[in-house]
Amino acid sequence: MHYSAFQDSINCASGECDWRAAIDAIDPLVFIHDENYRIIDANQAYIERSGLSREELVGLPYWQAYPRLEGPLPSCREGLERALESADADGCKSESVEELKLDSGEVIVSRSFVVRDGDGNYIHSVHLLEDVTESRWLSRENARIAATLRERESQLNQLFANMTEGVLVVDDEGRVAYANPAAAHLFARSSEEVIGEVLGLPVGGPDAQEIDLRTASGEARTVEMRIRDVQWHASPAHLLNLRDVTERKRVEDDLRQAAIVFDEAHEGIVIADADKNVIAVNRAYSDITGYSRQEVEGKPWNFVFSGFHDEATYAAVCDSVDRYGYWTGELWGECRDGSSFAGLVTIRDIRDELDRRTHYLAVFSDISRIKEYQSQLERLMHADPLTGLPNRLLFRDRLEQAVVGMQRSSGVLAVISIDINDLKSINFSMGHVMGDSLLQSLSQRLQEVLRPEDTIARLGGDEFGILCPGLVDVDEAAATAERISEAVRQPFFVSGEELHVYLSIGLSTYPDQNVNAGELLEQASAAMAQAKSEAVTYRFYSQELTEMARERVQLGSELRHALEEDGLTVHYQPQVDLISGRWIGLEALARWPHAERGWVSPGRFIPVAERVGLVVRIGDWVFERACSDARKWLDAGYDFGKLGVNFAAPELASPDLVPKVLDVLERTGLPPRYVEMEITESLFVDPHAETIDSLQELRRQGLSVAIDDFGTGYSALSYLRDLPIDRLKIDRSFVDGLPEESRVTAITRAIIGLGDSLGFEVIAEGVETERQRKTLIEEGCRQGQGYLFSRPCPVEKLDFSAGLGAD
Repeated sequence: MHYSAFQDSINCASGECDWRAAIDAIDPLVFIHDENYRIIDANQAYIERSGLSREELVGLPYWQAYPRLEGPLPSCREGLERALESADADGCKSESVEELKLDSGEVIVSRSFVVRDGDGNYIHSVHLLEDVTESRWLSRENARIAATLRERESQLNQLFANMTEGVLVVDDEGRVAYANPAAAHLFARSSEEVIGEVLGLPVGGPDAQEIDLRTASGEARTVEMRIRDVQWHASPAHLLNLRDVTERKRVEDDLRQAAIVFDEAHEGIVIADADKNVIAVNRAYSDITGYSRQEVEGKPWNFVFSGFHDEATYAAVCDSVDRYGYWTGELWGECRDGSSFAGLVTIRDIRDELDRRTHYLAVFSDISRIKEYQSQLERLMHADPLTGLPNRLLFRDRLEQAVVGMQRSSGVLAVISIDINDLKSINFSMGHVMGDSLLQSLSQRLQEVLRPEDTIARLGGDEFGILCPGLVDVDEAAATAERISEAVRQPFFVSGEELHVYLSIGLSTYPDQNVNAGELLEQASAAMAQAKSEAVTYRFYSQELTEMARERVQLGSELRHALEEDGLTVHYQPQVDLISGRWIGLEALARWPHAERGWVSPGRFIPVAERVGLVVRIGDWVFERACSDARKWLDAGYDFGKLGVNFAAPELASPDLVPKVLDVLERTGLPPRYVEMEITESLFVDPHAETIDSLQELRRQGLSVAIDDFGTGYSALSYLRDLPIDRLKIDRSFVDGLPEESRVTAITRAIIGLGDSLGFEVIAEGVETERQRKTLIEEGCRQGQGYLFSRPCPVEKLDFSAGLGAD
């Protein structure tokens, strides 16, 4: 009931109309009380709610009827007190309102009105009681629902804001009504910037579709989109779920490519589970081993490698993988048909994002052919093929071991160097076949006069070396030389010919000469040369030879002065294509024009430089001068190919090798790809890790690496696999014997084959005859250098027009 209607009923109560009919017609409970709060009258609704009759109600204090209270309502009492204190001529204007919550749970709103007469005097009070229990409950429920909705909306907003997938709401015109941060990120913008924009996205069905987006920064992204129709603020809209699948697409592409690589790779590949059991192999695995995938699935990863090595080897392999996640090395394997192969194997573990080992990957190459070449080369390189004796490499190794052994024992170690004075004349007059037969007979006769513990080796064409450890004294060494001399006084009979041989013998002894193995051999050679020059049978290393050493010291002083005064020069020897004759590169060589001695050969001053510590300075000077010349050739339009520069052991061991080389290239302006570092094979007998790292870094910068004098150093061939190498240079000592010496030809052929198998270029040094050139071509070598093409010459005499245009 509206307040105006109730006001009318109050007016009726003051006598202006039939108020009972009026209040009985309304729903709220109405009662009237006097100034003592006693009920005067009530409407039918109030009577029914109180449970009393009208007669029982009249005169009863209203708080004893309904609602049951302790006394009058405070608001009612206060209003009545004010009404009694003063008269109000305006009539009924005093109203008191109070809300009651009953023990029954009902909520009642009490409105009391004071009724006055025309003079403003108090007559009685009218109470209207309205049950608002349900409305209050509805209000609270609506508030709770509203709060819940607000909370859920907040949670939904937080959910959308933290989703990795993009969420867009667009209307039917394609205009963005909502965008979470992930969606805005796809466009390289903020949510506020995207809202209100028309992005032009295709609106299709609920099935996923891939679209290509380009962000505001120009980056291309691939997005998977799903669309659903929704209501957004009571209007039709479309909800777009956007997932950035750019990375997934890349991974899928990588996987497709990896699958192709896996099956098409030339290396055998094994994938094993965490228990090291095979789950997949590629086609190359089957080609190498003969086993199909079905035959090896579930077997241990080392199934084909299990028959050649002991358990300790496999335990060491597994321990390395378990500890470091990686192992590489050589293992022998057995094929399905029972044959064997050598494998270069790399094993690594595969881990997930939680660093848990999930799989193992093994990759191996069949290096059986390389191992055959290696075995063949090792046989050829450590034994003289003609006589079967140890060669210089093996002799030097045994000499070093003997020197170490003598340091722990008494006695004398003798090194004997022997030269056959007239072998060249025999070869010239009777042919190399006759000379070879003589060498074989001589080696046999020398072995007969030596002790079992002595070592005899063929050091070169007409030079032999003998190692005699544990002699009593120097006199016993002299007696050995006498026996050797006596043994060859008897003539040799070769192919029906009687031949007489004359020897020059030099001796050095340890510890009389307190030097190392290399110096002992040098001293014996120097003594042999002195014996030859004096035409005596044998000679010990003596004071006179020491004087010669002093002369080398003087030469070192003069060399230092020449280096300081820019007295050296660089000559260049072309490297050519053996078939066309066209230049493919130039080797830079240091030369010394001495004012008094004339041209001092490199074979003389380079050893001196090494002894007096100038080899690094000379190397630095040659490298910078050669790079500067090469830059001028390029500026003149001459694409000369490769510039070969020799690097000595001390240069390679320098910790500043890499920055020093790169600094020279930067200052001279020569691109690194034009430089080839030439390094002697002997440097790899025991290479330092720092040297290998430096070479690998320079090679990454674009320089290439060549092994000079290949075939003469005593080093393990494994370095060919482990070190950064691009080209092998066959030593001139092998080329000298082509094509006459069949064993030399065999060694040369093996080196060429080894280079081809490992992917190296091969160049021959010291090519001096047309027969040598043709033989090298027939054996598969296509590059060479030597006097046949050009002697080393100064830069001003290089004829680039002829060399680069040769055919």
